[in-house]
Amino acid sequence: MNTQTVTNCLIHLRLHYQLLLAPIFLWGYFLAGGYPDSRFWLAFVAFHLFLYGGLTAYNSYYDRDEGPVGGLEKPPPATAILLPFSLTMQLIGAAVAALVNRPFLLIYLVIFGLATAYSHPALRLKGRPLWGLLVVGLGQGILAALGGWAVAEPTFSALELRAWLGIVAVTLVTVGFYPITQIYQIEEDLARGDLTFAAWAGPTRTFIFAVTMQALAAFLLVAVIDSLLGLWQAVVVGLFYSALLAATIHWALHYESTQVIANFRRVMRMNQITSLGFLGFLVLHLFIS
Repeated sequence: MNTQTVTNCLIHLRLHYQLLLAPIFLWGYFLAGGYPDSRFWLAFVAFHLFLYGGLTAYNSYYDRDEGPVGGLEKPPPATAILLPFSLTMQLIGAAVAALVNRPFLLIYLVIFGLATAYSHPALRLKGRPLWGLLVVGLGQGILAALGGWAVAEPTFSALELRAWLGIVAVTLVTVGFYPITQIYQIEEDLARGDLTFAAWAGPTRTFIFAVTMQALAAFLLVAVIDSLLGLWQAVVVGLFYSALLAATIHWALHYESTQVIANFRRVMRMNQITSLGFLGFLVLHLFIS
């Protein structure tokens, strides 16, 4: 295996993109009252390096995208070595997850199973619009937040209504944002035989769905933060998500399907702003406050 092949495998992990998923895990950890320790870092690495990176590479092996895809404007070729590489990454992550605790390992393995069903040709849930949406909502929303919770609080009996509402809120953010990450690659997905949510719903209904989900998410998130941290912090978060909604609506009104690269860059920019904004909020409360 030459240097370029190794480099391509590492690129397919899209580790910079995995960082954008971190706020959901951190939010679950925060809701459970966790304070970062060695077990936290083991879990973080297991999730965001080995699991998310590995399953992204696994998906890339079967997708074989030639156009822009989440986190990569020009993805490198998906060669045969990418499949065992992606599975090895996920198995290493499972070993690391086992060092955290059993509930976290179980969540890790369930996400692994869901992601396999999402990508593998035998089921290919990615190509079934509602199933694909469900898998992402569970894997990158509910289970990701519960994974963070399980690191700080291995039993789930302490999950009260407020915590569940907080988990539902970030899940709705994920579910709302997911379809518009597909909107710039509808033609490529259809050519491959994948009827994704965006391809099934079309751009207009995809934007309506996205705005509706994000508005519900913002309402719940503001209510939970008001209850946990007070009015002023809730107002800041509310203003942040209001700006996100306004940007999404503006894009919807000026959407041009032919502008593939421009649409890709816009999605990535919105994703970065949203994720890094929430990440900064959580880092402030977990590591500094």
